[in-house]
Amino acid sequence: MGTHNPKQVIERLQVILSNPAKKFGFLLGAGISAKDKKGQGLIETSQEMIKTVTGEFSGTTKSAIEQIKKDIENNNEKFNIETLLSKISEKERAVGSEALCGLKKDKLTKLRKDIENKIKKIVSVHSQPGFSDKELNHDDFAKWIKNADRKFPVEIFTTNYDYLLESGLEKQKVPYFDGFIGSNKAFFYPEWIEDSNPVKYWTKLWKLHGSLGWALENKEITRVSDTKDSAMIYPSFLKYDHSRKQPYLSYMDRLSYFLKQEDSVLFVCGYSFGDDHINGMILTALTNSRSSHVFVLKRGEMEEGDVLSKYAKGSSKISVYAKRTAVIGCEFGEWKLEREPNRNESYNLLDYGFDEDAVQKNDVWTGKGDFWLGDFKKLSDFLALFYTNSRFIIEG
Repeated sequence: MGTHNPKQVIERLQVILSNPAKKFGFLLGAGISAKDKKGQGLIETSQEMIKTVTGEFSGTTKSAIEQIKKDIENNNEKFNIETLLSKISEKERAVGSEALCGLKKDKLTKLRKDIENKIKKIVSVHSQPGFSDKELNHDDFAKWIKNADRKFPVEIFTTNYDYLLESGLEKQKVPYFDGFIGSNKAFFYPEWIEDSNPVKYWTKLWKLHGSLGWALENKEITRVSDTKDSAMIYPSFLKYDHSRKQPYLSYMDRLSYFLKQEDSVLFVCGYSFGDDHINGMILTALTNSRSSHVFVLKRGEMEEGDVLSKYAKGSSKISVYAKRTAVIGCEFGEWKLEREPNRNESYNLLDYGFDEDAVQKNDVWTGKGDFWLGDFKKLSDFLALFYTNSRFIIEG
């Protein structure tokens, strides 16, 4: 197995993030909302959420979910919230007066709505007592967006339903556009996604899997200020109702457009690559770009045979930085420093992104360790360097 030098990688990220002419985008998943700055739990990850939601059912409903899960997996799809809701919606359409998976139409409809309400309860942490006092990594991320020197606005693509990114941006007074316009019942306005001149310098926030507070009214999706009685709208409905294709269609088109632009850089954090539709969009867009690049910051381990590793080995425009291994330039390898760092340095950029293994008892230095920018807290701390320590960034 080959090796990759984390010091060179972190220095490369330093150069990229210090370049005001680059177009920066972030694809952020459930992993960024799992914990607050103190390490306390916030919202379950997508893998945890599907277990929690489905585990609360019993009897014929539980049996129906188990059958739906088999159907999904037999179709070579991943069993997650989106595929579960999609399959239930499909059966709602097809059931007629009979029963599917032991449930008639009214029971299938109730099952879908029960799941939606359970998800809504899980992700609505913003409405819990004491939320405003919590210190979030999203706040630090928004602070970087506000203070870093850039020629182009940051674009955020997220699969999360929660309001944590919005909360961070609003705390830092960062203007952002999510495709909706209005106050009481904001309406979707795709023209400003395709041509964003009216909000040219605003941060863009595209919620690929829907959001709290979205409601369906007169076959149009609106965003309401009071989420108490609103309905969660999911992209699982895309293939069944043409009227509900927006805003998902525009958001996915925007992701494709972003990656096709010259000098665009997409950082991925907290996203497990569990959505084949998004993955396919990324891979296709990269084949039609000349200078864009995707940096996947993976918190956990990665084996050479993993799907994500195969994606990166098949494209030089994708780099994956996992905990102990990486794929860079289509080559899989483990992290290993070329030489032992100077431990007398009081301010070392390497310390913000790499944690060396402890020296063994026989004093053998291995140079191996954990790359930790896949942790959203560590990533936010790292980004903070690029507006709080500008002298260090320039001089190295």
